[in-house]
Amino acid sequence: MLKKALVLILVFVFTMSGVFAATSTKKKKKPYITKTIEVTTKDSHIMKAQLLYPRTPKGSKVKVQYPTIIFLHSLGYSSSQWKELPYTFVKQGYAVMLVDLRGHGISNKDAKFRVKSWTYFTPKTYKKYPYDILALINTTKQITKKVSFNNYAIVGGDIGANTGVLVAQLMPIKPKAMVLLTPYQQFKGLNIFDYRLGTTPILVMCSKSDKYAVCQEVSLKTFAKGKFVIHNTNYPTNGMLILQHDSACKKKAIEFINQNMPARK
Repeated sequence: MLKKALVLILVFVFTMSGVFAATSTKKKKKPYITKTIEVTTKDSHIMKAQLLYPRTPKGSKVKVQYPTIIFLHSLGYSSSQWKELPYTFVKQGYAVMLVDLRGHGISNKDAKFRVKSWTYFTPKTYKKYPYDILALINTTKQITKKVSFNNYAIVGGDIGANTGVLVAQLMPIKPKAMVLLTPYQQFKGLNIFDYRLGTTPILVMCSKSDKYAVCQEVSLKTFAKGKFVIHNTNYPTNGMLILQHDSACKKKAIEFINQNMPARK
């Protein structure tokens, strides 16, 4: 009986020591803040985006506003397919807005929680994409002052590239840089024949094997009034996947934004 009681006491002691050790160990905070931005559009679609920006050092009284990079993914994908690239920028001192376009990822439901997939969209619906992004930007401005939409860049793949151009046209202040991955003069009704972006520096990428996309680059260059850089890949891929498959293209994209919109140090 005594032996059994001793065993129970030992079990209790070891259990409690584990509990105290677990509670005394502070959970390490991530070096960045994450916020979910949500807005219901005028036609009752729920748009969502993830906002990431560096955590301000504890005790700092300096008001920091980070230059912001808006990521707009390719058709049929989601913001998660950017992989580690957004976090690379956050580590450098940027804020990042990871948008799931209407009908994709976590932006695939309306206000009544009915699934609305991009596969059933008409050009009329796709034309709402730029206004979806503007709604998310305006909501973000109300939520936090940590990010800047006066000092921002846009990275977009195919339909995200076209959407990004149209967003920039609608914004009162133009982006400091744009990275367009396989843009077309017209994609799903999103027409970008006339950039009207002033002198915004633009980096365009597509696959060298995609002859149509290469021709589109040449045509689009005629609308650029500022720096227009073409850096194509040998990989047979397109859109946002270019930055996944070609490390040289990813490096070029990072350098392009760093040069034209330096990070907050």
